[in-house]
Amino acid sequence: MVRSIGVRGDFGKPTMAIPFDAADRSAPASNTAAVVTLAADATSVNILEGIDCSYSGTPSAGSFIRVEDGSGNTVWQLTLGAAGPYSFRFDPPRAGSNNTALIVTLSAGGVGVSGVLNVNARRDL
Repeated sequence: MVRSIGVRGDFGKPTMAIPFDAADRSAPASNTAAVVTLAADATSVNILEGIDCSYSGTPSAGSFIRVEDGSGNTVWQLTLGAAGPYSFRFDPPRAGSNNTALIVTLSAGGVGVSGVLNVNARRDL
């Protein structure tokens, strides 16, 4: 995660480069939740711009994608009923609180089903 400075691009939306970071991806073994934690920082907030995820097969009933704040409160969640892929974009981006982590979880898909989670995020002051 890096703090980036926006430059006005097409349609008045800020454009910025966000470097790839292996910590923004999770692809565990089958029947294991995929989790990406955006760590708390005392001087900035986590900005969530998008989530991409999928399962290797049809997930078990009750499978979900969820965002929690660092206090364990669910702040965004959707139930997923098919393998995907899924792509969720937040426009405008969603901001956490100062000095608070954001935890993105793709639930375990069931026996023999693996999940992949990619999080597009940055930090701002």
